Amino acid sequence: MYQPSGTSVPSASLGPEETIPWSPGQAAELFRPGSRHLLDSGEWATATTLPAGVLHLPTGRLVAADPSWLMSWERSGIAPFTATVPPGSYPLTLALVERPEDKHVAAARLAIRDEPVAAWEMALRPGQDLGTLRDGEAFTVGVDVATIALFDTVALEAMARRTEEDPDSYYVDQADRPVELHDHASDANLIAFNTGWGDGGYPVWIGRTTTGAVACFVIDMAMLAPPPTPTSSSPS
Repeated sequence: MYQPSGTSVPSASLGPEETIPWSPGQAAELFRPGSRHLLDSGEWATATTLPAGVLHLPTGRLVAADPSWLMSWERSGIAPFTATVPPGSYPLTLALVERPEDKHVAAARLAIRDEPVAAWEMALRPGQDLGTLRDGEAFTVGVDVATIALFDTVALEAMARRTEEDPDSYYVDQADRPVELHDHASDANLIAFNTGWGDGGYPVWIGRTTTGAVACFVIDMAMLAPPPTPTSSSPS
C-alpha cells in the first residue's frame, strides 16, 4: 500500500495485487467536522478540522515533498506540480481523525477558490503520465519522516539550505501542531504537517470548478477504508 522507505523518487508504488480504489471525494468528506469515518484499521474515528496557516505562493507553483529530501531535491525528483494557480496566499486546513488514544492527519486541503468542486484529477509533476498507471495506482509524494511540506517552488533552494543547516527546523511533534518556516527573500513560506499513520506514499488531488479553474489541492493520507463496491440488482 505504501511507498517503500528509502525510495528516492516519489512515484506510483502499488503492485498489481495491491490495487486501491483511490477516492478523492471520500478524502474531501474528511473536512466535515464531526463526521464519522471507517479507517483502514477497521476502527471508526471522528473527523475534526484544524486551520494550519496561510501558504504564500508568489509564483503559484506548488511543491509537496518530504522535507528531509530537500537537500537532495534534484536527485530526488522534487518539482512543482504542472497545475498552477494565480500567485497569492491560500488557507491550508488539516483534517484530523481522532480516536480515544490519539489523533492523526488524515488529509490536508489547500483552498484556492471558494467554489464547489465539479471534478477531481491527480496532481502530476513534469514527466508523469497517467497513461502509465494501472488500476489502483497513483503518483504519490514519498515520505520517510512522517511529514509533508508544502511551499512555492521559488523557495525550493532556500528551504533546501534551511533544512540542511537545521534538520530540526521542520520537525513536527504532534498531528495538531504544524510547523511554518519563512523565506523572507522570496516572501514564500513552508508549512509542514504529519502524514496519516506515518511513512508512505500519498497522492495529491486537484479539485476543479465547473469552469476548470483549480478550487483546491487535497493530500490524501490513505487512512480510510475503501468505499463499498457498488452492487447491481438482478433483473426481476
